[in-house]
Amino acid sequence: MLSTIEQAAKDALVAAGITGPHKSHSRHNTITNIRALVAGDPDKLFGMAAPTDYTPADVLGFLSELTGCSPDIVDTAGSDTIDPELTVRAIVEAAGRLAECAGQGASLCIVTGHPTGLLEHHIHIARAYEAAGGTVVRIAEDKRFSFGRGRSEVRYTAGVGCYGDGASLVHTHAPDCMEAMLEVGPYPDLVFGDHGFAGAAVSRNIPAIAVMDINDPALAVAHAENRDVTVIPMDDNRLPRLYRPSWELFVHALQSR
Repeated sequence: MLSTIEQAAKDALVAAGITGPHKSHSRHNTITNIRALVAGDPDKLFGMAAPTDYTPADVLGFLSELTGCSPDIVDTAGSDTIDPELTVRAIVEAAGRLAECAGQGASLCIVTGHPTGLLEHHIHIARAYEAAGGTVVRIAEDKRFSFGRGRSEVRYTAGVGCYGDGASLVHTHAPDCMEAMLEVGPYPDLVFGDHGFAGAAVSRNIPAIAVMDINDPALAVAHAENRDVTVIPMDDNRLPRLYRPSWELFVHALQSR
């Protein structure tokens, strides 16, 4: 049973469209991305190996376990759904993990491929993590990378890294930025990310917390394979202010450790 604060967060996250009936992606999009992942589409792999041992139905089963969506592989019309209680329980688990790491003074790299959605959320978490005794690291902050148009970098805002391309922060699924960061190093004790940022960390056996939208099945495969990743199922590109119930659960856990 959820606590009072968790139940309130659940209700607020459903009202905001962060979890519950999906506001951004259709069931068709979920099934299409699963099929693309199994076919080895690099955009869906997030820097991890293609899941050659699994059928689309297998991958949907992994996704269903984390999100509560239907395990029926039939490509039906309409929106998909994330079970709100699974979202809140995952946030609480991830927040507890962060609190434990902060208490040990562990280094955290917090990054996102969705600067238009998750940046503010992560900034609150980064500040609370440092206040709880953890270390937020800025890997390769002063480096330019060879991929892209020659202006690629990781740009940090209040400790949260995003893929930068000159004067812009970029939405990306690719692992390129995180892979380049890890080449510079050093490896952090923990990564909090999504998309290719999380996938590149998982593929290098770096412990990770990952936000996973319902159309990001690669992270569900990593979880099913018992990789060291705590997965939070939620829409990853809603209005930044709507994520407040989530970041407040993280801050509460970090302040209460």
